[in-house]
Amino acid sequence: MLTFATSVIERRLPISGAHTTHPYEAGWAAEAVFFVQVEGDHPELSVQAQISPDGLHWVDRGGARTIGADDEIVAVELANFGGWLRLAFSGATAEQPATVLVHLALKG
Repeated sequence: MLTFATSVIERRLPISGAHTTHPYEAGWAAEAVFFVQVEGDHPELSVQAQISPDGLHWVDRGGARTIGADDEIVAVELANFGGWLRLAFSGATAEQPATVLVHLALKG
C-alpha cells in the first residue's frame, strides 16, 4: 500500500516579484505533484520546480511551466528528486501582481 500526503504550501499568497515557496522535506516520497492555482487577474507566470539535498542549496529540476494570463491552474510533476522540494515563480510585478495557492501531493 502506498503512503499519500497532501499539504498546502502557500495559501492565497500575493506575489509582486520573484518568489520561492517554503521548502518541503519529502525524502520519503517517490513522486510529487505541485498544483499551482492563481486567483483573479494575473500576468503570465513562470513556475520552476527546484530540488535540494539539504533545503539550503537549490537546483532547477525539469523545464519551467507557464501559467498564461487566462489560465487558473497548472500541475508540476516530479520523480527521483531527492530530499527537499520547492517552486520558484517569476513574471509577477508590483504593477501586475498575482495571488497563488500551492498544494503539494506526495506518494511513496
